[in-house]
Amino acid sequence: MTTTTDHPTETGQANTGPGDEGMVIPERRDLHFLPPRERIEDWHKLGPHMTQFMNTLSLFFPAGERLFIDAVRAFRDEIPDPDLKKAATAFIGQEALHSREHIEYNKLMDEAGLPAGRLDRHVTKMLDWFKEHGSREDLLVETIALEHFTALMGDFLLDHPEAMEGSQEDYLRMWEWHAMEEVEHKAVCFDVYEKCVGRGPRAYAHRTLGMLRATTIFWTNVTRFYLQMTEASEACRKEGWRGHLTVLNTLFGRPGLLRRQLPSWLEFFKYSFHPWQQNNSHHIARLQELAEEAEAAYQQANAEYATHH
Repeated sequence: MTTTTDHPTETGQANTGPGDEGMVIPERRDLHFLPPRERIEDWHKLGPHMTQFMNTLSLFFPAGERLFIDAVRAFRDEIPDPDLKKAATAFIGQEALHSREHIEYNKLMDEAGLPAGRLDRHVTKMLDWFKEHGSREDLLVETIALEHFTALMGDFLLDHPEAMEGSQEDYLRMWEWHAMEEVEHKAVCFDVYEKCVGRGPRAYAHRTLGMLRATTIFWTNVTRFYLQMTEASEACRKEGWRGHLTVLNTLFGRPGLLRRQLPSWLEFFKYSFHPWQQNNSHHIARLQELAEEAEAAYQQANAEYATHH
């Protein structure tokens, strides 16, 4: 990760960004994860229903990451700032790796009899329709909105490790890696938008309307898919309706995964908003350590597989 300077602030002064150093340039880390397939329905410490909520989020990543890549790639050759162009290229690399790992993760759900493949095809069809009918500016504003969601969720999970601590460690490590890289590249699409589309009233209206649209469509589909996943899960059926109460409490009570994100979500609607006005770059500091842990765990899992096969 490197940094450079080029962000507007609310006062119009130069925002030097993380640590008063400026723009974060992400780093592509080619990590692999092998979470145990036998835990796919019950890896979260809070039980099967919370597991299926997180699994449901994973369903959106393969097709979603492809949308993000296409949206940024459409503008990459027009980016005037060489540092931002470098950041955009690294963003594309990170998202491609996120997509690859979540494809493998989602296969575990299919193997367990969950409707992951069918729901993934639904997401793909929905986003392909949007790519066909939306302008490239439309694709970029939806990417900005969805990247804001993922960065907020990543920030929450990293700020509140107790929400995931005690979960199966391979799944936990994968979600931590994804969360940290979402924080690391959270401003790239926004900066591309401001450089290539603009910062004026029309650009502001476009991105805020895009956020309202993305919020409605994304969370409506998350809710629908979560209910279908829990209905298909034998572990959830055994846990019963109390599992849904656990999820509702986690999201809106304590610790409040969604409730606590509301103020940061509303910040997006400020005319002068920039993602790094909330400086949470300290979360990125552990990425190298986490990468080493992930590589060691992957090598160990491969060695154990070779021993038994």
